[in-house]
Amino acid sequence: MKKNYSFLFFLILKTMTGFSQPANNNISNTSFFAGEPYLAVNPSNHQNIVIAWMALDFSTGFRVAIKSKVSFDGGNTWGNQYIQPHFGATWQSADVCLQYRPNGTLYLTYIDYREAPDSGGVYITHSKNGGITWTLPTRIWNGLTEDPSKRPFDRPWLAIDNSATSNGGAFYMTTKPAPWIAAPNRPYLKTSLDSGQTWSNYRNIDTFNYLVGNLAAPMAFPTVSADGALCIAYPSYLTSQFVYPKYLLAKSYNRGASFLYYDLFINPVSVTNSEYKLGYRLAANPSNANQLAFAFIAQTNGDPDVFLTTTNNGGISWNKPVRVNDDLISNGKGQDMVWVNYDNNNKLVLTWRDRRNGTGSGFYQSSDTYCAVSTDNGNTFQTNVRLSNATVPFDSILTQSGNDFLSNQFLNDTIYSAWGDVRTGKLNIFFTKTAYTTGTGLLPININEGLFSIYPNPASNKLNFTYSDNKIKKLEIKLLNATGQEVLSKEILLNSHEFSLDVSHLLPGIYFVNIIADKQKQFEQTISISK
Repeated sequence: MKKNYSFLFFLILKTMTGFSQPANNNISNTSFFAGEPYLAVNPSNHQNIVIAWMALDFSTGFRVAIKSKVSFDGGNTWGNQYIQPHFGATWQSADVCLQYRPNGTLYLTYIDYREAPDSGGVYITHSKNGGITWTLPTRIWNGLTEDPSKRPFDRPWLAIDNSATSNGGAFYMTTKPAPWIAAPNRPYLKTSLDSGQTWSNYRNIDTFNYLVGNLAAPMAFPTVSADGALCIAYPSYLTSQFVYPKYLLAKSYNRGASFLYYDLFINPVSVTNSEYKLGYRLAANPSNANQLAFAFIAQTNGDPDVFLTTTNNGGISWNKPVRVNDDLISNGKGQDMVWVNYDNNNKLVLTWRDRRNGTGSGFYQSSDTYCAVSTDNGNTFQTNVRLSNATVPFDSILTQSGNDFLSNQFLNDTIYSAWGDVRTGKLNIFFTKTAYTTGTGLLPININEGLFSIYPNPASNKLNFTYSDNKIKKLEIKLLNATGQEVLSKEILLNSHEFSLDVSHLLPGIYFVNIIADKQKQFEQTISISK
């Protein structure tokens, strides 16, 4: 949750030069403020990408609101912005979250609130057309009536169980008290079993021997494992429980009715400068119920670095944290704003804000956005890849609220990333789509609908392809099923402008056709097979 936005009107316009690959698209294009993006890719159509963020400009009446934009061509072009409504004449919005269901329905949650006198709550809406239009939001939390002394509607994170288990379809929301509420505070959980129409009464996630303690901002981050377990990471520091601070994992197989508790990481080295953005993130491997990943910032080596710890037994025990950023150790280049996600083929990616290209040390330095990929559940990482194509000088807005998180998604070896930076002189939201194998940005599609067509769709026995360009002589065609498993791969020499694939052996369902040239995915189309 954010407050005190008057400073945003006084930012000075600056310009930046020095662009290189991968390409960065300015999604927000604001002259004032856009922060904390959340990115989601439609699991039934990977060309459909939605980004939502906090915005302040003429179109919002200079009240912070939630905006979103949608792309249907893999991020090449973006549609008009959509602004979510306020529920009070002087209210502002914050803390957006997006989650897809496998059927392509997209859910969005956000806070709408007022401070002094306190008012507001958490709201949910959904879209069935890929983010073009949205239903009227309904309220999940009422900040005035549910634990009213604590105002429990800050940092609401939505997690949806998309597993094939008996828990499938459950919605979970974690929150914490408003940021102006003094400690001690506790994290909260609500559950919905009807796609967010109605919600349970809240419960506290922490409990005796696993209490948060006196920490001021006990954010709880939820995810759902492949076997339908609700998994939540949160901090704890109470000396009567344990001498050191720690992160805990709360895990439930009965939709949050009861939890098992495990030590996730004990005694992280605190970051001494409070201006670093220290949000953490828990992710679950959609293809392996035993694998979870927890990303956080710690000052183990003298300056803030990105760390990742993972588990291979469902959270019972966790591996020693690995330093992810590969710049020199203890070089004074602090990193923050970390985010982690698994691919649908067991790889994982982290993105973060990185200051290695700045000339000085500490928080107030130029920064970039970087990423790193692991193919062995976080034991080792490939060389870091720079996602931003401009190293952006420090701006005072970065010390303020409203830019505490960035976002990513990892699908079929493609990294989709959104973040905020100030290269335009204002905080804007940027997007890039990157092939992890090369670190090269996927620019406007080389093989697109105008040059390359696939038919019929749906297909039964044969897929036909036509191609109208002579530049590429060899292609690799890969078909992946709805869970991301490769079911067909064939190399094609383009001796003519048409060819076909036999798909008669494939089961009916949704498939993703990937077109690869020069070892880089150039095009993806969703097709269905029916018999």
